[in-house]
Amino acid sequence: MNNSIKRYNQIVKQTPRDIKILTFIPSPSDIDYRRGFIKRYFVQKTNDKGSPIYEISKRDINKYKTNPLYTSVDLRWRIKGPKETQYDDEGNVSDKAVSESNRVAIRLVADKIPNLKLYLPNLLQFYKN
Repeated sequence: MNNSIKRYNQIVKQTPRDIKILTFIPSPSDIDYRRGFIKRYFVQKTNDKGSPIYEISKRDINKYKTNPLYTSVDLRWRIKGPKETQYDDEGNVSDKAVSESNRVAIRLVADKIPNLKLYLPNLLQFYKN
């Protein structure tokens, strides 16, 4: 078989229509709440920053990390802690609010998936006091 046809067939096999993205909704456990955070994983088509963002499981993230057609990120999502920023006696921040921590986590990956902040409007999702 001609090399061009072989290469074409390889590329066609990697098209997004062949990949069924299985979305995932985290369900934090008691251990996660004791730890205070969960890891969350997201993917989006690399060539279209306006395309849908999908939350996926830890099990599926490796499939997308090696796929050049998708951009993948993971972030540490706080689910326990103070609702308001805590300060020590000298006025220094001793613990950020959970919502602020999650806002920062989103901002850290915004260069890869800019619209993630729109996908995650509830910064206290999964929060438990």
